Amino acid sequence: MRIGLDGKVLTLRAGGIGRYAINLTRAMLAEAAAHRRELEFVILTGPQTSRSVMAEFRGLCSEHFLGAKSSLLRSFVHIPLALRRMRIDVFHGMDHVGIPFVGKTGKCVVTVHDVIPLVLPRTFTRRHRLVVRTALARVGRQADLIIVPSRAVQRDVVQYLRVPQDRVAVTPHGCEARFNPSRDAPAMGAATARYGLPARYLLAVGTLEPRKNLTTLVRAFARLRDRSEIDRAVGLVLAGARGWLDDPIFRTVQSLGLEDAVRFPGFIDDDDLPAVYRGAELVVFPSLYEGFGLPLLEAMACGVPVVASNTAALPEVAGGAAILVDPLDVDGMARAVAGVLGDEALRGRLREDGIARASEFSWETAARRTLDAYASLV
Repeated sequence: MRIGLDGKVLTLRAGGIGRYAINLTRAMLAEAAAHRRELEFVILTGPQTSRSVMAEFRGLCSEHFLGAKSSLLRSFVHIPLALRRMRIDVFHGMDHVGIPFVGKTGKCVVTVHDVIPLVLPRTFTRRHRLVVRTALARVGRQADLIIVPSRAVQRDVVQYLRVPQDRVAVTPHGCEARFNPSRDAPAMGAATARYGLPARYLLAVGTLEPRKNLTTLVRAFARLRDRSEIDRAVGLVLAGARGWLDDPIFRTVQSLGLEDAVRFPGFIDDDDLPAVYRGAELVVFPSLYEGFGLPLLEAMACGVPVVASNTAALPEVAGGAAILVDPLDVDGMARAVAGVLGDEALRGRLREDGIARASEFSWETAARRTLDAYASLV
């Protein structure tokens, strides 16, 4: 069986989707080399594709470079031509825009990470909503199989895209082994210095955008300080690249007089991320919606207590190993954070439960499930 993978998101700059694509591809290539020699992989790369990632995969797959920077040109022309020319049996688009527009040959699998623009339209710009809605509608009509990371997204795909449930396969993400509770003091110190982090901090990881609900977290942090429920030496670190409609976050920090207490280190290099997690007193994940929530899993794997929203896929992933709160309840979020910080026994339980829960997720399992899904189509 010849499998084509859309490699445009094989880059860490693609955020969680990039992490998914890289780790799943790595695990599938390893599984095929060890146990499924009949599988042949062709990765359709582009200008965005990380060359270091492709260097790692050399010898395990073929590469076909598509030079178009435009997603429309890539989907309209380049991918359909490449699939026919190379006689691909199963093509896998690693995100919702990774499906060929015309001339589909063989079977088509698409990973839909979430349908947030349909569930929470106001958290996106009008243009973004239009693009994503159009792409998702095409996925619903044309994909032979849709892969989703959680039962929560499966329910939403069935509801919003009107797709039969038997066309939607749940394949949870994995957690890399480098996210673990080992306390590497030199690495933690180096990361603190590199990103200008305070010695003690609460941490939120993710692109700065409305659905991450960071303004609520900033308000909860301010309330903790006003009530003297948190040491003034403890800062708040909002780690992530700037996204869209993010000005309210900065305005909220300024209006509350928290400029010296809240840090914005920007995008954290992937190699530094485990150390940044381990250095945190607590990770807070206040999102309004997550299709999976890799930062939640990674933080738990690193042995850091987590307070997370009780919405979408987060309770499913946490599995009882995090404190869950209403993401719109400022006081409730503040109480939850104060409760964890002030209870050593609770912190210890959350660490142990989180490490155990994270160990249940692996990219090897995700790879086997995905390869089995391919096989079911041919």
